[in-house]
Amino acid sequence: MSITLAASLLFAAAGTPAATTGPQPVAAKPVDPKKMSQAEIRAHNANLEKTDPAYIRCVKSAPIGSLVSRNYSCRTVAQWNAADRVGNEEARQIGEEMASKSWNAN
Repeated sequence: MSITLAASLLFAAAGTPAATTGPQPVAAKPVDPKKMSQAEIRAHNANLEKTDPAYIRCVKSAPIGSLVSRNYSCRTVAQWNAADRVGNEEARQIGEEMASKSWNAN
């Protein structure tokens, strides 16, 4: 008898929404640094630490064959970290594949 009572209370509690205390945090809207101007990026970064995942970092690079023009690539710290992880993993895989093929079994 007590098992059916406990089960019915459990099912009844599962159907009711959980009580919330206070306002729920609002999810930050995603930022697209590629569509932002430098002024917008500076305003976005004004209150953020450089280690914050939402902080936008821009890197200047010269295209191959040009001594004058420069390309700017702006991404959030989280996007840079993800790109680094992917690049490192790909390099590791290629290195492992090349090492396994260089061994001669003759």
